[in-house]
Amino acid sequence: MQFLEQLIGTQSGLVIAFIATAALVVVAGIKLSMYGDALGDRTGLGNGLVGLIFLAGVTSLPELVVSLTSVLNATTLADGADLATGNMLGSNVFNLLILAFMALFFTSKFKPQDMKNPHNDSAIYGLIMLGIFSASYYWAPRGEWMIPGLDCSPLVIALPLTYLGILVREHKQHKDGGEEEEAEHLPEEDKLANMPAARFYSILLFLCGLIIGGGVILSILGSRMALPPEQGGFGLEASLIGTIFLAISTSLPELVISFASIRLGFLDMAVGNVLGSNMFNLLIIFVADVAMRKASLLENASSKHWTSVALIFALTIIGSALLRTKTKAAALGTSILMIGLYAVAMTFFM
Repeated sequence: MQFLEQLIGTQSGLVIAFIATAALVVVAGIKLSMYGDALGDRTGLGNGLVGLIFLAGVTSLPELVVSLTSVLNATTLADGADLATGNMLGSNVFNLLILAFMALFFTSKFKPQDMKNPHNDSAIYGLIMLGIFSASYYWAPRGEWMIPGLDCSPLVIALPLTYLGILVREHKQHKDGGEEEEAEHLPEEDKLANMPAARFYSILLFLCGLIIGGGVILSILGSRMALPPEQGGFGLEASLIGTIFLAISTSLPELVISFASIRLGFLDMAVGNVLGSNMFNLLIIFVADVAMRKASLLENASSKHWTSVALIFALTIIGSALLRTKTKAAALGTSILMIGLYAVAMTFFM
């Protein structure tokens, strides 16, 4: 333990620890993608719904842990609110960029016209939840009363209720849609689908633990990079930590899972993971607001986060267009537009 403390107490040690943890997440993510596909076969949910619900929840848990830690351990209400809100919104922005990265780096695998589920509904659900968040963010500084006991905004509580309704509707649509066509599987995936249940789910939970633990460690390392150089950090500003650096760190599991999924030919799973994670992340606002106690999370958050809200809205619209492209040229142009928009918007936080 003393060796680890000394290692991450230096700038070079932080970089080494970050790369090593990222490598672990990459390996676990590749394996989890294969187990996720097998889970879709074993449960009959299909890999699209598995990505939207199961993988999205797993890969979003680091954001939940980091946001709760920020709220509970921050020196001031404003610091905790800004880190928690910035982490969630920044993660959602980066998650949408994953769609663009898939189109850029996996041109032979990125064929949205072949997807059984174009995920139009998922994008709309995400925008509805973003709208609920925006309404609560707008009204919070105006003295909005809080729900007794929960100590949260009455609009914020609509987020988990809406999410629950979405899951029920998605499950019903999948059930009413009947059986999906059989997808081609690699021999390894067939073995996983037929593996004894106890062993299969034990390994699945172990891989989930690696992804969650890796994401949390990456977030902690990201926080340490904000320390002054004399304390082993890089002296990064708070606005960069929550919205950019912590967000990217906690979004690495989504990136790895999505890249591994599309590499294996599971584009439905990859897209479902991204859009599902963005919906799950918005639940973090409700949890963090309740955890703050006797104060409103969004009332204490900086108004600078409106830039991220607008960016999420724009990237969701453009990302939906990306998922309807018919040619590689159209996909390439749309993905470059998304990345360029992100680069311009992030100068606001510099």
